[in-house]
Amino acid sequence: MRRRKNGSPLLFTYFALALTTVPAPAWAQTNPVPFINEPLVPASVAPGSAGFTLTVNGTGFVQGSVVNWSMGGTSTPLATTFVSTSELTAAVPAGNVVTAGTASVTVSSPTPGGGTSNAVFLQIVTAESQVFLTGFDVTSVYAGDGVAVGDLNNDGKADFVVANGCCNYISVFLGNGDGTFRPVTTYTTGNGKLPLVPALGDFNGDGNLDLVVTDNASRSVTVWLGNGDGTLQAPRSFPAGNEPYSVTVADFNRDGKLDLAVSDSVRAGIAILLGNGDGTFKKPLFYSALLATAQGQTTVGDFNGDGKLDVAHASVNSDLVLVGFGKGDGTFQPPVPFRVGGPSLSVVAADFNGDGVLDLAGSTSSNTVSVLLGRGKGKFRPYTDYPTGTNPYLVLTGDFNGDGILDLATVNYDTVAGNTLSILLGNGDGTFQSHVDYQAGTAPNWGATADFNGDGRPDFVIPNISGNTISVDLQ
Repeated sequence: MRRRKNGSPLLFTYFALALTTVPAPAWAQTNPVPFINEPLVPASVAPGSAGFTLTVNGTGFVQGSVVNWSMGGTSTPLATTFVSTSELTAAVPAGNVVTAGTASVTVSSPTPGGGTSNAVFLQIVTAESQVFLTGFDVTSVYAGDGVAVGDLNNDGKADFVVANGCCNYISVFLGNGDGTFRPVTTYTTGNGKLPLVPALGDFNGDGNLDLVVTDNASRSVTVWLGNGDGTLQAPRSFPAGNEPYSVTVADFNRDGKLDLAVSDSVRAGIAILLGNGDGTFKKPLFYSALLATAQGQTTVGDFNGDGKLDVAHASVNSDLVLVGFGKGDGTFQPPVPFRVGGPSLSVVAADFNGDGVLDLAGSTSSNTVSVLLGRGKGKFRPYTDYPTGTNPYLVLTGDFNGDGILDLATVNYDTVAGNTLSILLGNGDGTFQSHVDYQAGTAPNWGATADFNGDGRPDFVIPNISGNTISVDLQ
């Protein structure tokens, strides 16, 4: 056993218009696809708790946005109050949290535009002081270069997708809800392609998750539209720079259609592919000045509070994380650098100290996670470093011990020092405890979290690139 171890209505001065009863969204040209920040408030509750008010923070909320609660394959809207374009509250009945489990929370906004946000999870679980993991490996012809998690067949159980860079295919593992998975289904990307990092989103607005994977060798991204039953349609590819590496999904131009931000490991930049809303994408808009280097993880959030999504990216050639502030039309301002404790390998955004402002955490080649607490208006405090295992290739965040406080985890790619997963429990004030390491497979290079066994606690799935295995670590 492997142990141990979060627009305002238009204002008119005309008296006649001030008396109108037409809601704000009807005046808007279009509503954006909403985006939810981590964590939810609260991020977890104990089973059997009384009903409570859930606060959802994010970007692109409008009057008429609704918070949805999904558990056990059933999704229900909650009574929702619009507070601002960046905050909603919703009433969660006591009957929703009777037993342990994990609820998927999304926000849906009305037409024109609108759509459904990314999912953020609320855990119904008893808090623990530490994390206990027990793992098993899934054998694969090739372990894969990246992994994404989501509910591909709409049964309320977490699934995952792995990109297999050596062999021109992707692997889909549908979860049974008890920590086991159905036999793998593979889909080919076509000859001469090198699939690296997958991501999920509803690109054609049919309510089903679709898949996008960067194809490094073919200089493209490949998109499979989902059928809602865990199967995928025939793939289509779209140009995406010189050597696409990672991909992030969000509505950057606020037209109610999901777009892609694709990092390029050769041209040291980022390509924005604006979505057409039918599963296809426009030609890429390339920003060579946005990033110092682009082989790493991109994260999304509204870091300056202007209601427009921004991007932050790791910089493996410098001690920096770079933030590109969005203009709201799919274009970005010149990047702003923020220093971290070493060349950065990956970065995530979340509110680690509960002040309502997004923070950043970047893993570095100095074997640390650098935490930059946000000050608002696009500014960050000087970084604080927290040691990790050796070579923290990827950083993840979530409430891993169920205490309602966000924690950090790093996937440590190091065949010499032991191949580990480090977990740093959060204190709730933006500081973190000493890391506790758990054994991983051989050369782990990516990872994701989801509740695969339905007990309310996040589990881990980690591809091991040298061992041709995929580790599933259950709490």
